[in-house]
Amino acid sequence: MHWDIEVETDAHVDGRFHGYAPTLSLSLFETAPHAFEHWAEMAPHDACWVEKNDTDITPSGMLYIFEHTLIFECHARRYRDGDEMKVELNGKCDVYFDKQYNTNLDLHLDSPLVFRGVWFGRQSESACRNAIAHFLNPNDFDYSPTEHEVSMLTPK
Repeated sequence: MHWDIEVETDAHVDGRFHGYAPTLSLSLFETAPHAFEHWAEMAPHDACWVEKNDTDITPSGMLYIFEHTLIFECHARRYRDGDEMKVELNGKCDVYFDKQYNTNLDLHLDSPLVFRGVWFGRQSESACRNAIAHFLNPNDFDYSPTEHEVSMLTPK
């Protein structure tokens, strides 16, 4: 199973980057069937990469402000802080905005993780439950199609 993290941010308080709110997509790890019993057992885990990996490669990351740019020289860590799962990331990125925000910039993230669920495209509930059964207990999830009828299993 391939696990991704999507980070949504607020726009810069001073209106930098023309009011755009950066987003960050991370593909940090894959798990073999039955690697853990419950999704909350995903932490702790570390992932590192140096190159600007294509997003089809795990691990990898991409930052979007004006265009998609790849994250590099990165160390990402999922960890538990009490009952909360978090992610910490330190790496480099390119923004191409101005002389101050151009290339080889430091990128730092330390944030709680919210597990929203597992996406399946447009599949039936039984197909989703059969697919997740290879990795996690299907009874730990509710079937919750999105408003666009994309099938999703969300944690109970």
